[in-house]
Parts: sequence; C-alpha cells; structure tokens
Amino acid sequence: MKAASTGMKAVSTKMKTVRTRIYSLLAIVIIPLFCLIFALLILLASFNAEYASALQNANIAAEFNNKFKYNLDLAMWYHVVKAKSEDELPWNEVRQAEELLLKLQGTTTNSDNQWRVKSMLNMCSNLSKYMLDIANTDAYDDRMQKLEKDIYTVTDLIQQYMHDYIYDEVKDLSKLQSQIRLKVVSAVIATLVISAALIGIMLALSLALVNRITRPLGFLVEKTKAFGAGNFFVSPVETHSIEIKALDDGFNDMAKRINTLIAGQKAQQESLHRAELELLQAQINPHFLYNTIDSIVWLAETDDNKGVIKMATSLSVFFRNSLAGGKDIIPISDERDHVRSYLEIQKTRYSDILTFNIDIPQNLLSYFIPKLTLQPLVENAIYHGTKNKRAVGEVKISGYEENGDIFLSVWDNGIGMTPDQLSALRSGLYTDKHTGLGLINVHKRLKLYCGEAYGLSFDSVFGEWTRVTVRLPQNIKPKSQIIQQDTQKA
Repeated sequence: MKAASTGMKAVSTKMKTVRTRIYSLLAIVIIPLFCLIFALLILLASFNAEYASALQNANIAAEFNNKFKYNLDLAMWYHVVKAKSEDELPWNEVRQAEELLLKLQGTTTNSDNQWRVKSMLNMCSNLSKYMLDIANTDAYDDRMQKLEKDIYTVTDLIQQYMHDYIYDEVKDLSKLQSQIRLKVVSAVIATLVISAALIGIMLALSLALVNRITRPLGFLVEKTKAFGAGNFFVSPVETHSIEIKALDDGFNDMAKRINTLIAGQKAQQESLHRAELELLQAQINPHFLYNTIDSIVWLAETDDNKGVIKMATSLSVFFRNSLAGGKDIIPISDERDHVRSYLEIQKTRYSDILTFNIDIPQNLLSYFIPKLTLQPLVENAIYHGTKNKRAVGEVKISGYEENGDIFLSVWDNGIGMTPDQLSALRSGLYTDKHTGLGLINVHKRLKLYCGEAYGLSFDSVFGEWTRVTVRLPQNIKPKSQIIQQDTQKA
C-alpha cells in the first residue's frame, strides 16, 4: 500500500497543467534575467559613483587652486597696506579652504593625495597663525616682510601641493576610466554569455514543453482517426498534462459510451428484425393461407367468379403490402390498404358474422407508420374478440390528430375484458411478459421507431367492446436512421 501511494504521489507531481508549465518556463528564464539586469545596474551605479567621486575631487581641487592663493594673497596685501585690525583678516578664506580640504580628505583614496591634503590642512593652520602675527605687528616693513616670507610662501606651497593633488587625481581618473572600460567590456561579455545560456535553456525547455504537448496531441489525433474509421477500442494516451489527460479520458469515455450504444442499437435492430420476421411469418401462416385458398376454391366451385377475383386480388394486395418493397416505414394509406385487404379476405370467409369500417381522415394518410402495425391488432380483434361472441362481429378502424401526434384505433364489439384482464394485459405488455406475440412485437417496434412515449394503449368494457389505440408522432424515421441519430446524440 505504501509503494502504491508513493507511486500515486510521483504521478501526481508529474501531472501539471499547460499553464503551470508555461509559467515555470517563464520563471526559469525571467528570474535569472532580472537578477542579471539588477547586477548590471548595481555594477554600473558603482562605476558611476567611483568615477563621479574622483571627478568631483579633481574639479573641487582645480577650483580651489585657481582662487585660494590669489584671494588670500590679495586680501592680506590690503591688510598690510591699510593696517587693518585683527577682525578684518580674511578668516573666511582660510575657513572655506579647511572645509574644502576636509571634504577632500573624506573622499580621497590615493595615499599620496591623502598626505598632501593632511599637509595642506596643517598649512592652513599655520596660515591662521601667520595672519594673526601680521595683525599684531605695527611696523609696515615688518608686516610686509612677514607677508612675503610667511603668507606668500605657505600659499605657494598649498598651490603646489594642490597642483600635485590634481595631477594625481587626473592620473587616477584616467586609470579608473580604463578600469571601468575593462569592467564594462567584461560585464558585457558576461551578460552575452549568460544571455546565450538563458536563451539556450529557454529553447531547450520550450522544445521539451512543445514536445510534451504536441506528442500526446498527435496520439490523440491518431486515436480520433481510428475512432472515425470505426475502431472504438482505443488505448489511453501517455501524457503529463492535466488538460490533455482530461481530454483523453473524456474521449475514451465517449468511445466506450458510443461503442455500448452501438452494441445496444445492434441488439435492438436484431430484435426488431426478428420481430418483423415473426410478424411476416404470422402473416404467412399456413392456416390463414390454406383457409383463404379453400375459400377461393369454394367460390370457384360455385361459379362466383367475381368473388374469386375479389378474394384473389385482396390476397395479392395483402402479401404485396406485407413485403412493402423492403421498406420498414410506409404511408398510412398503404397500411390502410393492407389491413383492408386482410379484412376483405376475412369478411369473405365470415360473411355472415363479420362487418368492418375504416374511417381514417384523408389528412392523416400522407403520414408514415411502421408497416404491419394495424393488421396484427385487427387479427387479434377478430380471433380474440368478435369470433368468441355469438353475434355479428364488427371491427372499426378510425384515426385522429391531437397535440401533434397521430392516434389510430382498432375497435371491436367482441367479448371485451374484465378489469383484471385489462390490468394484466397492460402490465404484461409493458413488461414484455404478455403471451400475445403480435401485440408485443407491434409495441416494441413502435417504441423503437418512435420513442418511449409512443406505442399501444388499451381500453375495454367486459361483454361489450375493446379498443386498441396506436399513438404515433408525425415524423417517423426509417430504422436505418435510428442508429445514426442516436450516435450523433452520444
């Protein structure tokens, strides 16, 4: 049991919908692709930040180098010449220079330039001392001498250091540019390789997916062709797709149902064929034929030529309509002529005790009816109804139309049936247990041709009359169309 459950789990994990397989394929390709794009973006952002930092340092240093010495030297010269107070010293120039150098110190990566920035910060500190010393000196010559010796010398050094700083930064920037170019080329090559690998994986998985879908579909198409050729015994298609599996199971179930339906239809047709043969045999039973021929001989011996002609003609019409040219569905007019010929033969034989009347409206004669429907009912009315009554027997055949259906009745004034006999007849007829072969066959044939709602119904009053009613639809198909219609329904 454990092994079986494990096998079922393995099968269920393999069974997936086509949509799930497509989503899985997209996930296998798209997720790595997004990761690759994200990594490239991070790499490019890193390159850009590194390059931008170096470029910004070079620009700041260049701007500082262009303004600092000139502004500070000029400001200090005015201070010496005009002998301004300590508060009017260019402290802002030095403070801005220190702030700029501190910023450079935080972003500079070159070790030499880091030393230069540190040295320039010390020089700015010394500048502040020198500026304060000049402000505290009264003699003009001493102040001028300190300006040239201290201030100009330090600003020259700062300018030289800044120049060297810019030179190294530009050199590093050029080197960084080459490195970035190399890294970009490497990233592009890596991207192309990974993309090619992803495309290869996608193609391989796509082909596998297409094969998983089209291969069982091809088998299903072959099954359909075999089914169309009449082979209803088809084997299941091996597939891991839930949709194709459901389609194949539905197809197999349909094939089984159609095969069962056709087998049932064949059995019904065989039963119908046997019933028709039995009806024909009943029509050509020796007693009826012998009695009819004896009646013709008796009429000939009495020189009743007209009676001989009439009875022989009726017998000919009777057998010709029984065969009906091989047709199973005939117009009601032909069925009427057939039963009339039968009644004329019987009336000739029982002229003193039998009368009949056929009253079927003209508008019903063009509709169709299974052949050999009315004659067995008339025969049953004569031999089981009027013949057992010690009086003149009467048989009436009538018809009418109601709610789109056709009703044909065979009425006789025979001995009738008791309620129990009528109930037993109805029960026996509809459960195929009644011993009257003609009634059973007529009823079965009507249901086969017309449907379960149609067939025979009985009414009777004991000692007075019996009526058998045939219910027919207006559109009856020949038996050759019944299998085709039921197959299309299936």
